[in-house]
Amino acid sequence: MTSFARIEAFFDRVAMTMALIGGLGLLFATVSTCLSIVLKMTRRFLDATASGFLDPELWSSIRPILGEEELVQYSVGFALFSVLPLVMIRRGHIKIDLFESRFGTRTNRLLDLIGDIALAAIAYLIMTRQWGLIFARPRRNQETLTELLFQGDLTAIFDRVRTAQETQILGLPLWPFYIVAEVCIIAFFVVAIFCVIRSARTLFLGKQVTGSDNA
Repeated sequence: MTSFARIEAFFDRVAMTMALIGGLGLLFATVSTCLSIVLKMTRRFLDATASGFLDPELWSSIRPILGEEELVQYSVGFALFSVLPLVMIRRGHIKIDLFESRFGTRTNRLLDLIGDIALAAIAYLIMTRQWGLIFARPRRNQETLTELLFQGDLTAIFDRVRTAQETQILGLPLWPFYIVAEVCIIAFFVVAIFCVIRSARTLFLGKQVTGSDNA
């Protein structure tokens, strides 16, 4: 196995590990949704059948999970962000290949390179945008985050983070979700850069892309 193949195998293992961890988000979303539905139906059943001869306060604690929509939203979002590196390195994204058979091998490899460059650019834009969401945006009379870092004012930085956006129902701070998403996007960007190098290597050196064989 060549050094390049070892690097590709390493990125593939990291991407697969992230995807498996992200799968826990889908599992959590499924379990919480099912549990909330069961609790809701149980509450309705008891209200309809037992409220006539029993005190409804006995089952007043049976209710749908508070903020279930938010929990599902962010757990599914975590799963989606986590799978991006795996989809990238294994070329699992949607590809329209209606004209692929009409083009030559070199043209198709050039199109693969262009596609990888475009996805790497998108990953970079998301990565930089996501970083801005981690910290509250400064007002006109506030120092920027860079100025606070150079001043060593960690208290102001943490205050900026603490007063950032929160979820509407549960009131959870959003910056931890942004940090997790940023880590996933950084991994996506690094893998995308590797895929650009892989496609360029395939185009100019004629090396076979092994990532497409794993898809």
